[in-house]
Amino acid sequence: MGDDRDLVAGVVGALVRLAQGTAGGPGQAVAEVVRARLRLMPEGARAVAALEASPHDPRAREGLTSAVTRLLATDVAFAQYVATTDLGRPADPTTVQLRVGPEADPATVQLRTDSSGPSTVQLRVDPAVAHAQALAARRGNTAIIIALALVLIAAVVALGIHLGSRPLLRPNGPDFAHAARTIRDPARVQGVLPDVAAMPGGWQVESGPRSGTGSGADVPCLLPDACDQQLAYATVTFRAAPVQSVQFTVVTFASPETAGRAFAGGLALVDGEGEGEGEGEGDATAVTIPSIGDQSAARERGSSMAEALVRVGSTLLYVRDQGPGAAVATPALTLFARLLAERAQQAQDGHTPNADFHADAT
Repeated sequence: MGDDRDLVAGVVGALVRLAQGTAGGPGQAVAEVVRARLRLMPEGARAVAALEASPHDPRAREGLTSAVTRLLATDVAFAQYVATTDLGRPADPTTVQLRVGPEADPATVQLRTDSSGPSTVQLRVDPAVAHAQALAARRGNTAIIIALALVLIAAVVALGIHLGSRPLLRPNGPDFAHAARTIRDPARVQGVLPDVAAMPGGWQVESGPRSGTGSGADVPCLLPDACDQQLAYATVTFRAAPVQSVQFTVVTFASPETAGRAFAGGLALVDGEGEGEGEGEGDATAVTIPSIGDQSAARERGSSMAEALVRVGSTLLYVRDQGPGAAVATPALTLFARLLAERAQQAQDGHTPNADFHADAT
């Protein structure tokens, strides 16, 4: 437990320095990876935002400590990775020395560390071959040491320990299973959309699914000054008798920052839509929904349309619930938005989305 607390303290300290603008040195790159991972969690995103707003506020640090503790406890693979970096080893790396035992015992090779680590690790040769080792020791000690050093380095690399103070695993690399991935293939984006099996009973596909690259008739360019950063989209509409419908749209971007810029533009994805649809017409009114993903917002149009926009990493998600009473049924809108957000997170984690609708989700 002590080691876990030390790891949390090291991570929190690095994130505080990053927020204060005083970060630097070998731990900064890892701190940025941790910060990006925290922003994938609602609690983590709030804690990072609070810290960046008030870097010297003890309450912000407490909130960050809680978020980091939860992250490392729930994502064991990520915790193991962080533990091998400078944040898990705040002191200088342990010096490893390879020493050959005295000539009287040529069957033993010792790996000695400095005073902060284990005193001795011994590698013993099978006694049956010890005599042969003794005969070759005078000529082969150097070769043995070099071979052991190579084995040691290989083991260090296999554990993910970085050399030169840089993580061996890139945060978006294919071997980093828990890190968010950018989705470029329209077919994979379409896979984020729920199918009939993922929807509540009684809902059937009304139109779609449709997908494509960049922007098109279904989805405009949401960043007019950087359309090339909008990678792919997919959309589908479901209907439940007699007149209730819900539309899901997924748009992917080159980075979370680019997606954040698109989110900052508000619900521009549907500006101009809904006109001429009777009760769906009307000025947009912002409404409050529980936090979803990294960013979320919702609004109503008249009495029969409610919309939500959610950002999950580099993906922007839009949900429109339309029909009698939709504007007063924001809990249903929230559940549909959470369904799409969960499926988007699964896709960015490298998994096949399989989340379905849960009426009791909180």
